[in-house]
Amino acid sequence: MNTKGIDKGVAIAINQARVINEAETFEKMAQIGPRVCITTANSPGFLGFHALIQVGAHPLGGRYGAAQIITAESLEKVIESPTNIRLNPLDLWQYTMWNDMDDHEQMHHENFSRIFELCGGCLSFVVDGPHEPMFTVVDADLPPLMGMTDVPSVLGQAFAANQPVPKVRLEHRRLVAVGEHKVKADRENEFLEGAVATLNLLKEHAPGMIGWMIMKKHGESGIGPMQFSPPYFWEGIETLGANPPSAPITNYGEWGKDYRGFATPHTGDPEYFVHMEWETPSALSFGLALTAVNPKIRKVHDEGVLMTLAKMPPYYRVFAPMMEDMVFFH
Repeated sequence: MNTKGIDKGVAIAINQARVINEAETFEKMAQIGPRVCITTANSPGFLGFHALIQVGAHPLGGRYGAAQIITAESLEKVIESPTNIRLNPLDLWQYTMWNDMDDHEQMHHENFSRIFELCGGCLSFVVDGPHEPMFTVVDADLPPLMGMTDVPSVLGQAFAANQPVPKVRLEHRRLVAVGEHKVKADRENEFLEGAVATLNLLKEHAPGMIGWMIMKKHGESGIGPMQFSPPYFWEGIETLGANPPSAPITNYGEWGKDYRGFATPHTGDPEYFVHMEWETPSALSFGLALTAVNPKIRKVHDEGVLMTLAKMPPYYRVFAPMMEDMVFFH
């Protein structure tokens, strides 16, 4: 395999919605999701996508005592049927990766009517959202996706080049933990150093830790999550998707005319998402707990991460992959 994982500097938009946990939700996603992906993939600057459905939250040693990593019997049960998950509502997050943020906004601007129709057909099962914060990857150690049949080739290449055996990141066969970190403005560099040091320790010592990336939030998209300014907001509600608003104008104006990049700039404390991938539910649960119970990892995490935060503690959602193509050829 000649593909590669995520690089620093890649732009990521995360479309976030909270949806009802009913069969109709998953039936509708199966109809609409592929169409949105195909539309998006036709756009310049598009690198890949990753659709995730929430299967729990990490309890952080009891801070969130009612949180559960996963409520199905096993990872296999989640993969077989998301309705095994008893959370209701569910967070549904979709990453799209881009060369830069303008590529993402241009895609929404040029495909406005088509994507509005598709996404408008989903609103009947949305409890909250959608919202679409936008990030750049500031650091990453995430292997490329592969299937079981690719593993011998990847391992063989490493042996032939006299390199260490790489981690294996199997498509749809893992869990994702995403932690939201609000950082004090004058401690960003310390946070990043501490986070990288902690993640490297986990990848080296925690069983089942596959890889990680750190993303910095810069703002939020306006067109993608339909954050329209009145009267266009009401025009969007006066249809089931067949009649898009007459203009994609937000409270900041129209992309390409009044602003570029993201519509809503980020203000306040810097925000970072720490994205980790784990082999099994038990590996994820035990691995994250090492920041509390392993003396060496706890010291690095306490001093390098927790003490730099503007809001304590970070909150970790746990997701299972649904649809994905994070295989990059750039």
